Amino acid sequence: MHTDKNEYFDPIEDENSVQLKQMLSKYLGYWPWFLITIIIALFAVFTYLRYADVVYKSEAKVKLLLDKESSNFTLDVTKLFNKSNINLENEIALFKSVHLSEQVVKNLKLNVEYYYNSTVRSKQIYNAPFVVSYDNNITNLKDALQYTIKVTPTGYNILDVLSGQKFEITGYTSNQKIAHLPISIKPALGANITKNIDKSYNVVLKPLNKTALELSNAFEVDAEGKDSDILSISLEGTNGPQSEAIINNLIHVFEADGITDKQEVSRRTINFVDDRFVYLRKELDSIESSKKEYKRSNNLSFIQEDAGSSILQKTAKEQASFDIESQLLLADLLRKSIESQKAFELLPADIGIQNPTINQLVADYNTAVLSYQKLQTSAGTNNPSLQLLVSTLVSLKSNIINSVKGFKQQLQTTLVQSESAQKAADGSFASIPEKEKVLRSIERQQNLKESLYLLLLQKREEASINLAVTVANTKIIDYAITDIYPVSPQRSKIVLIALFLGMVFPFTILFIIFKLDNKIYSAADVENIAANIPVLVELPTLKEDKDSQVQNTEAFRTLANNTNFITPYTEDKKGRVIFVTSSIKGEGKTFVSYNLATAYSQLDKKVIIIGVDFRNPQLHRNLEDVSKDSQGLSNYLHDNTIQWKDLLRSNGEGEFPFDLLLSGIIPPNPTLLLSNPRFATFIEEVKAAYDIVIFDTPPTLLVSDTLMISKYAETTLFVLRSGVTEKTLISYSKKLFKDKKIINMGYVLNDIDFSSSYGYGYNYGYGYGYGRETEKKSWFQKWKKNK
Repeated sequence: MHTDKNEYFDPIEDENSVQLKQMLSKYLGYWPWFLITIIIALFAVFTYLRYADVVYKSEAKVKLLLDKESSNFTLDVTKLFNKSNINLENEIALFKSVHLSEQVVKNLKLNVEYYYNSTVRSKQIYNAPFVVSYDNNITNLKDALQYTIKVTPTGYNILDVLSGQKFEITGYTSNQKIAHLPISIKPALGANITKNIDKSYNVVLKPLNKTALELSNAFEVDAEGKDSDILSISLEGTNGPQSEAIINNLIHVFEADGITDKQEVSRRTINFVDDRFVYLRKELDSIESSKKEYKRSNNLSFIQEDAGSSILQKTAKEQASFDIESQLLLADLLRKSIESQKAFELLPADIGIQNPTINQLVADYNTAVLSYQKLQTSAGTNNPSLQLLVSTLVSLKSNIINSVKGFKQQLQTTLVQSESAQKAADGSFASIPEKEKVLRSIERQQNLKESLYLLLLQKREEASINLAVTVANTKIIDYAITDIYPVSPQRSKIVLIALFLGMVFPFTILFIIFKLDNKIYSAADVENIAANIPVLVELPTLKEDKDSQVQNTEAFRTLANNTNFITPYTEDKKGRVIFVTSSIKGEGKTFVSYNLATAYSQLDKKVIIIGVDFRNPQLHRNLEDVSKDSQGLSNYLHDNTIQWKDLLRSNGEGEFPFDLLLSGIIPPNPTLLLSNPRFATFIEEVKAAYDIVIFDTPPTLLVSDTLMISKYAETTLFVLRSGVTEKTLISYSKKLFKDKKIINMGYVLNDIDFSSSYGYGYNYGYGYGYGRETEKKSWFQKWKKNK
């Protein structure tokens, strides 16, 4: 038969959507947990943010410049296409060196830290009302000193934290020495000490090297780009002006250190020239004395003029020899200077040697010596960079010596040639008196020494000028500036993390609880395991109110109707046998049996309920003043003289009566008793006398009594209890049905809390069409029930 499909309502809902809704509703049922954890997380975060130190980042930018000495005009076009020759890694290492950090610590007295003791926590401050100083040399301090200083109306109370000794100072006069302590105290510049009375402070004096090491590690120095000469120097701290002062002072210390290195080269040149002056003065005095004595002894007052052309030629040859001998003398002086060094020391730069290679090697050697002296103060002898510098210095020193030797050999060869030419020119002076020739030789030596003296004097003046006008190879682009946004704590991010954790934590706990929970709570849990066995009804949790009782009655009427659908139809007029069982005790099978009998009696059926649970009878609890030892089915099966009709009891004088046959006295062997042939006869007799025969049977998992008599059942109602029955028991009952040990089986899900199990405030009437709202449970009641 064709039926029209309602295009506006599709009763089949997507299974995944239903499961998702069920899962969400399952978690949303515990919304107070989420709310509480979120409130706790936010409270913890706001407490943390209230007392956490706010850290800001201060940053400065510096451009590194090449040496002014290398900025001379050159026609070497290859330099136009080369990137900067500055080694940024070396400069970064120098900025982060402990040597410079120590100077910054000394300049700003960073080794003395002040903490204000508030009611909650101690917080570091940078503008204390007093200043504490170490009386001895701060470099001699090996271990940290800690003092607690309280400002009193009359002075200071001081506690030595390490020794526990207390001291008291009267007055606030400047720079008061504290007896038996290596410190002094004085009011800070511009501070009103009386405004800080009764306030307590902690003062920590740290060793200089330890503070410098911490500061060195705190600096972040990075290049702005791959080929950039600009360095970014940053420092994080809780006080922006303090961090800015530290960075700016580091830059000034770096500049001063570079200037000192350059001035050291100039000083070395001046000292070298001064040493040569002493020698040259003695030589000039000796030559002048020799000339005076020679002229006196030989009666020479004036030198006669010679032939013009011969003299000019001879003079040119003599000048060439003079220049060569000057270069030989300078080369010899440089060689003696470098060979006399016991350690790596600076060499005099640009002393007049006319050899670019030697001058460049000397400049490279001085640069390497400066790098070696800096690195030696902060690195060990096994440091790879230091060893590399030593190797470079040895190589440069050897190259200078070899170059000087080669230059001298070249000069000597040239000198031999010049002297040969000079001898040829001297042939034209055969007529010149021997005395005049000797005098000219003396004058030539005199001129040589005077020229060398003047040259060195010029170089000394140049070195003095360089010493006076030396500038740093840095250009400050930006002095330290503190960002207005803190680096930490990042409030928005921390609040979001707290919200996230406040939601994830209860979700995780609930997820674990749900995963470890092996109980069933709704029909969906049963259908996921045994989809081919119908769930006939979901019975709501029974409450004391009237609406709950009405819903309970309607639910059992629905169970009665649904049971009819799974009970096979027969032509005979005999009654139908219904077994009510469960896996374990406590699932409510007796409750279901009794109320199902009530529902059938309301449908004008003649009903009897029979207790077969001989081991743990519970049916008698539904009758007043009846004990479990009252006679019943066990007595009938044991004693052939007893008739079962004589043992019947009624549920009362109500509008819908039905009969009850209790289990009877507990027998020693219930299984043997149920195998009595009289039981089969009993089944036929009650089927003939009643429309509905309901057996309250024992649990199937605990004993085999129910399975032994299950062949007499036309329908079996397997009772499950929400929050009690484990999922493994569903598999067990499914196997009984699959093995046909139980036939025509349907599940009865008992004690359902619809608002907890389904989560969308179902009332029972919605499920069965009665339209009444159930009482809503509090979240604590739901949690307690699920537990």
